[in-house]
Amino acid sequence: PANLRELYSVNDVLGGTAKDNNIQAVTAFLDQLYSASDLEKFWEKEFPAGADTPIKLVGDATTGRGGIESMLDIEYMPALGALNPTEFWGFSGSSPQDDADEPFLAWLTVVSNTTDAEVPKVFSTSYGEDETAEVPSDYADRINVEFMKAGLRGISLLFASGDSGSASDAGTCPNDRFMPMWPAGSPYVTAVGGTSGGKMPESAWGGSSGGYSDIFAAPDWQADVTLAYAELEDSDMPPASYFNKTGRGFPDIAAQAVEYPVVVNGLTTPVAGTSCACPCSSGIFGLLNDARLAAGKSSLGFLNPLLYANPEALNDVTLGVQGGCGRVSGFPAKQGWDAVTGLGSPNYEKLLEVVMKLQ
Repeated sequence: PANLRELYSVNDVLGGTAKDNNIQAVTAFLDQLYSASDLEKFWEKEFPAGADTPIKLVGDATTGRGGIESMLDIEYMPALGALNPTEFWGFSGSSPQDDADEPFLAWLTVVSNTTDAEVPKVFSTSYGEDETAEVPSDYADRINVEFMKAGLRGISLLFASGDSGSASDAGTCPNDRFMPMWPAGSPYVTAVGGTSGGKMPESAWGGSSGGYSDIFAAPDWQADVTLAYAELEDSDMPPASYFNKTGRGFPDIAAQAVEYPVVVNGLTTPVAGTSCACPCSSGIFGLLNDARLAAGKSSLGFLNPLLYANPEALNDVTLGVQGGCGRVSGFPAKQGWDAVTGLGSPNYEKLLEVVMKLQ
C-alpha cells in the first residue's frame, strides 16, 4: 500500500473527515467471503495506518473462510481510501443467464433500496465475464438502468476490466474477433485496466482486458478519443476487422495490477489482475469524495465525463501491449486514451485540484 500511495501521489493522506457521509464499498459474489482476522493481519503487516477504518457487512453472503478475491478487495480499497467507512457487500446466487456469472441485480436492488444517507458513494467490483455471456438480454438491460440510477444519485461504480487481454475469458477470439467484457464495457460504469512496473513511467499490463463493445456505442464523452485511437495506422495496431471501432471503448483508467500482497487464511499471497487495480483506484476516488463532502460539496457520482474532460489529471501510460490471440497482438498503449490503460492511472493531487473546483 505504501508504494501505491506514493506512486499515485496519495502519500500520507487519510480519509474519514466526512465520516458517515462518505461510505465506500466492495462487492463480493460466488462464495467469496470476508474474514475479519485476515484483514486485521493485513493491517498489522502491510498498512498499520488503516487499522482504524470502520468495516460493516451488508448482504446475505458475507462471513466465512476468506477468499482471495474478496480479501484483496476489502484490504486494498481501504488501504488507499484509509479511514473512510468501508462496507463489504456480499451476495449469494448467480445470474439467470449463466450459473457461473454473478447476481449483479441482487446487489443493485439493495443499492436502489438503500437511502441516500446510507448508501456507499463508491463501489469497487472486481467481477465480470465475456460480453456475449450476458449481453444482449433483458437482465443486462435492467442492470444498465440500475447503473444509470446509481450515477444520478451520486454513486461512482468502478469495475475491473478483466484479465484476458483482448481475448475472451477462455483466451480465444471467436470468428477472429476480440472479445469485449461485461459489465466493464457498459457505458454507465468506470472500467479499470491494469499497469505494471511499480514506478513511473508505468507500462500496460499484458493481461489488462480492453477494447470496444460490440453492443454499446461510444458515448459522446469519449467518442472522439476512442475513434481516433481505433483509426491509428501505426504498425503495432491490431487488424481493424478484429473490433468495432465505433463501440464503447474501455477501460477508462488503469492502475498497478501485479504483486499485491494479500492476506488470506492467515497467509500472505502475491496477487495480480485488474481485480487489484479496481479497489486501488476506487479507494483514491473515496478520498476525493471525502475532501469534497468535508467542504460541503456533493459526491462525484458517474466519473467518466469528468475524467475524459480532464485527462491531464491522470498519468498517461504509453508503454507496453495487451495480450492478443495467437499471432495477433492486442491493443498497444499509446499517448492519450488507449484500449489497454484508458486515460491512464490516477494522480490524486491533480484529481483533487480538478474536483475541488467543481460545484
